[in-house]
Amino acid sequence: MPTGPSAAASRRWAWARAARAVAAKELLEARRDRRTLVAAVLLPAVTMPLVVLAMPLLLQRQQQAVRDRPARVAAVGPGAQALAAAGQAAGRLRLVDAADARQALLVGLVDAVVEDTGEATGRSRRLALLFDGSRPASAAAVEKVLAVTARIAQHELEDALRARGTTVTEVLSISMDARDIASPERMGGALLATVLPFFVAVWALLGGQYAALDVGVGERERGSLEALLVTPPARTALVAGKFLAVLGPALLALGVMLTAATVSLAAGGRWLPTGPVRIALGPGQIAQIGTVGLALAALLSAGQLAVSLVARTLREAQQAFAGLYLAVAIPSMAAAMVDEGLPGQLGAVIPVFNAAVAFRHILLGTPQPVWFAATAGSLLALAGLVLLWGTTALQTDAPNR
Repeated sequence: MPTGPSAAASRRWAWARAARAVAAKELLEARRDRRTLVAAVLLPAVTMPLVVLAMPLLLQRQQQAVRDRPARVAAVGPGAQALAAAGQAAGRLRLVDAADARQALLVGLVDAVVEDTGEATGRSRRLALLFDGSRPASAAAVEKVLAVTARIAQHELEDALRARGTTVTEVLSISMDARDIASPERMGGALLATVLPFFVAVWALLGGQYAALDVGVGERERGSLEALLVTPPARTALVAGKFLAVLGPALLALGVMLTAATVSLAAGGRWLPTGPVRIALGPGQIAQIGTVGLALAALLSAGQLAVSLVARTLREAQQAFAGLYLAVAIPSMAAAMVDEGLPGQLGAVIPVFNAAVAFRHILLGTPQPVWFAATAGSLLALAGLVLLWGTTALQTDAPNR
């Protein structure tokens, strides 16, 4: 029997060969399972164009409809009625009669209520503007009422200055002209940054879901797992092969999802209400996205496999998967609420959260090398620990040969 370095190399080669054989067998079974192909290919290919094009388009149209529609306003008191009448004449407001103005606001019959408080300072009467912050139409009504108020104030100021022989431009020392300098490429990156971090985690789970269920608890229920455990390959090689069989569909789903999102946005970005949108990801960004995506998929695939190996029944595994989905969805949504700046250093090692933040900065073109390295390293390290746990779970199933 060979000894020394040649023996160690021979053992490593045998281990890798066994892991590849297990992975090839499990991937062949996964390919025959139509559920895996649907989850990894069909669903992301169909869903992502709707997410990046249809949803923003519908949202923008809804917001535009709220902005264009005159705000429904109830007025209480002579000063409030005069303001509402001026806004109605300008086409910004629509005066609505309401016996109980505040109740009408709460039930959605009006968007805002203007009340005359009865207080006055010189010629100025104090008005109160009531709105319901839980309704977008009511929040938009605030801007319209304030715009009407500012317009009335401007006309009165112009009349007063004209009477004194001067003009507004001679009195004001500053004027503002807002200009958007965001390029179509930057707008495209920003749009992808709002949706991709969450869906990357979702499809990394869904893509490998059925493969994970089949190679673990599925084989246990069919009785083939026990037979596999008494074959010569080491447990670590068996788990490695099964892990690759789960990771393959997960990476396929990520690739289809990213391709469908970028292609659909590149093809239809010119029709978005926000203006022309283009996708321009450089080689560095693509490499970073691939690295973080691989690390995240490795962790989630390892988690799914470990759960499937530990579970005794398919129902038990599916119930555990529901908890895993929540563990992925919550940090993904939390990352979307983070400001443009990076959170504390601890955030770089919080699984899924760190990946979502990294994706956002990569897509926005604001790379953070330290965060990127900490994210990829911590995800891969945690994936290794989870796989070790899954391997340990097999130690009690049958004697290792």
